[in-house]
Amino acid sequence: MTPDTDAVKRLPRSLLFGAKRLVRSRLTVNDAPTGGVLFPEILGLRRVNEQCVELEPYVNLVRSGHARSVGLLFVLGIVLSPITAWIMPGPISTAKWIALLLFPFAAAAFGGVMYLCIHRFLGRFRGGFIRIHRGTRKLYFVTLRDERLLTLDWDQIQALAGYIPIISAGGYTSRYPLYLIAIDWRQAPPQEMCVACGNLGWRDDGDSARQLWDYLQIFMEHGPASLNVPSSIPPRLSRKHTFLRYYSDWVATFHRDLATPQGRRWALLLVPAKILWLICMVFPDSLAEFIEYNVPYTSFPKEIDELCGFNEKRVPIMRLNGERIDS
Repeated sequence: MTPDTDAVKRLPRSLLFGAKRLVRSRLTVNDAPTGGVLFPEILGLRRVNEQCVELEPYVNLVRSGHARSVGLLFVLGIVLSPITAWIMPGPISTAKWIALLLFPFAAAAFGGVMYLCIHRFLGRFRGGFIRIHRGTRKLYFVTLRDERLLTLDWDQIQALAGYIPIISAGGYTSRYPLYLIAIDWRQAPPQEMCVACGNLGWRDDGDSARQLWDYLQIFMEHGPASLNVPSSIPPRLSRKHTFLRYYSDWVATFHRDLATPQGRRWALLLVPAKILWLICMVFPDSLAEFIEYNVPYTSFPKEIDELCGFNEKRVPIMRLNGERIDS
């Protein structure tokens, strides 16, 4: 019996504004996209095994971006306060000096309020990872708000390079996440669903969405043997070490770059650039990890974990004098 497509509840057309349809192709292993060391992270790949690929959802980028904005606004406030004091006609009163000193904290507080708003809007969970299984030819996704397991047929999925314009205080930018759209026939009435993937897609006109779509098609037909797969997920650290991890990586990269002949030759430019990167990127990223540390992830049912080969044994948490000890 043919499903009645007229009874399907369709997605709002505004969601697909500016999106570009991606066609299905019979790709071979020689068509596998390449992109260097950062390639898996650019496409939002999280884990890959012989039967299943796990992807970051776009909503995680939104949530982490708002957490990162708290640190960015604090840095922006520190930069703008002395500039404002310099251009402000004198004499500057005590109240104005206090306002200038408090401005970075007020900017960070505004970012915190925006983060809490998006946290309330998206739900109390992060994660909701996307899993696509070669054997069952199904896409599995746990929705954030109601924690419902969404199951879509891979062969019915339509792929689009989405278009999301972003207008903020920093100006205009855009993202192009991969949209995977199919009908969920288990709902009454059946509903067209869109799962947005977490490829970076920053002002790339849909290139990363197309690469991720090709990657998924090759994986489904030929497996992961010819594909670039992400490195293993690092173990969960304590909150303190999670916050300091970005600084440790920055220090290691700083020493490694300065140790090369080219790094020593360009040291006068490299050192200020590295310090600027530390202030504008590393600090907001580490603060975002600190803020998001206790935000729980959605979890798949046990049978889906076992089916996809991602079932993990829980490691008992050990503490010494109240301090968590991570192995």
